[in-house]
Amino acid sequence: MDGAASQPEYAVRCLAPLADREGDEQPNFEIDGKAKAASLRIGQMSRQLVAKLPDIAIDLMEIAAFVYAIDSSVSRGGLTDQKMGAKWHRKFTVTMPVRMLARWTDPDVKRELEETLMFLSGDRFAFNFVQMPPDLSGPSGYFNFGEDSSWMPDTLLMFSGGLDSYAGALEEIVDRRHSVALISHFSSTKIAPIQSALQKCLAEKLGAKMLTHIPVRVQLHGGTNAEGTHRARSFLFAALGIVTAVAFGRDRVSFYENGVVSLNLPPVGNVLGTRATRTTHPQTLQRFQSLFSRIFDTSLRVDNPFFWRTKTEVVETIARLGMADQIAFTRSCADVHNQTRQYPHCGRCSQCIDRRFAIIAAGLEAFDPSEAYRVDLMTGGRERVQDKEVALSYVRNAFGYEIMTDADLLTHYPAILNAVDHLDERPDTALKRIAALLQRHGGSVTAVMRAQLATGRLDRFPADSLPNLYGKLHRAQVLPVSQTTSFGSEARKGIEPVDLTFDRKRELVLINNTITINGAAYRLLAGLAKEHLSGSGRGLDLLDYPTIDAGKLAERLALSDDAALRQSVRRTRGQLGKKFASAGFEEEDVKALIENIPWSGYRLNPERVTVRMLLPD
Repeated sequence: MDGAASQPEYAVRCLAPLADREGDEQPNFEIDGKAKAASLRIGQMSRQLVAKLPDIAIDLMEIAAFVYAIDSSVSRGGLTDQKMGAKWHRKFTVTMPVRMLARWTDPDVKRELEETLMFLSGDRFAFNFVQMPPDLSGPSGYFNFGEDSSWMPDTLLMFSGGLDSYAGALEEIVDRRHSVALISHFSSTKIAPIQSALQKCLAEKLGAKMLTHIPVRVQLHGGTNAEGTHRARSFLFAALGIVTAVAFGRDRVSFYENGVVSLNLPPVGNVLGTRATRTTHPQTLQRFQSLFSRIFDTSLRVDNPFFWRTKTEVVETIARLGMADQIAFTRSCADVHNQTRQYPHCGRCSQCIDRRFAIIAAGLEAFDPSEAYRVDLMTGGRERVQDKEVALSYVRNAFGYEIMTDADLLTHYPAILNAVDHLDERPDTALKRIAALLQRHGGSVTAVMRAQLATGRLDRFPADSLPNLYGKLHRAQVLPVSQTTSFGSEARKGIEPVDLTFDRKRELVLINNTITINGAAYRLLAGLAKEHLSGSGRGLDLLDYPTIDAGKLAERLALSDDAALRQSVRRTRGQLGKKFASAGFEEEDVKALIENIPWSGYRLNPERVTVRMLLPD
């Protein structure tokens, strides 16, 4: 008997932190009786700042480190999970000692903590807090102390070493003249030198007093790294950021990430639950802000100043502020462990694809050499099915975003309301701004893709390259069924286009100077002809001619809804079929005339029609 798979449950017992041989304190814990451990070290904070940290801040750091380590210790089943994602949602019952027991057992604090982690990771964390022995409550083992200093930052931001956070640091320092504390979390020794080198370059060019770097190392010990998605990592990142802000007496910490990534719209069709990251989703940041404010019993802010920017606009910010030469030293790749000096970017993951499209769209290829990518965006072969799907989905979505309205957003991505409801905007305004953001993103990506496809025949690209894969897929979607088996010119050889001449004064269309169509069929064809002519007027490739969304077309024709539109299309095709048959045309000519492209809309087949408009006298 089939049924929903039960959620895996695990009992976790967190132990009081113990010092290792070097004197560093470690979060130690057990999952179902099996010992696990991680290490947490925070650098460059002065003793005087650390001494001012309240116990609740140390508790928060430990909870966040434990959650990250627990999340990493139990596999979600991997990409080959055959239970449709059942293992991806886990339940952890966590017993943990804390210093400020009364605060953590407050029902509102506990509820917000558990709900935040549920939204962020998709997992259920049920906490049972107990009092930590007073002799084990010291925090000093977590810190590598820097020099005592009276320096204070105006802004604290999370600094990953990627393009977005680098652009954010630049804008804070150069445009706003703010001194900045860069808080970096790393678990790989390959990322720490990158973050440090970027900070040093900023200090050399902009002034050492304008910034300081606070690196935070969290490493998982053997047997504690069984799951690579790390969906709870951003909670650790945010907690460390807000603790640092509290230490400096500040009330705000910022994540800088472009809004397209922050929105977390599914990149591929089979994304399940926690496979889609929510690190800087508006609801995540608002939950962080509410939770931290409740924990510290004061108003705190967690924001994303780049939410209304695309990746291309972020890259353009770096160039505008005179640091384009540092783009090559930033890192965006998700496949950190396989990075090499020769190939710091894999070129296969969605982060690399996003980065490379943005660089090309901004015209900054000279500052981001293609040789740094193991797989080149356009000429590299993508042999694995997963790699092909990631690249194709990215491009398909971009073409959809380019023409997407706020109404389309709600239709295709109803979960967008999770973002709209957590922005400091009126819902209708937020929805329109998000649609505009996605349109700008889509436009920059599609411009790059069209430019590549316009450079020559697809067969000049490797068989598994993105242009070849996308070009073939696109043709398969738009050509009649009888032609999808071949993509060469032979498939269209001998097929004459159908000539449509529209007489708007008499409200009729003359087809091949033989067939006359009027009434509802004329209005439908005229509505589609408007979009067709806009593509012709822009000089688009035939495959790139625009479609019109079903809802918009129904509105244009004064029809009640999509169902009425579909009925109108069926009737028009039927009417055309009868008239075509009497005029000696083939049935295939009718079928090919009006296209319905999934997820895009309707259009006149640009390869099968020519359109002319007779102007009224």
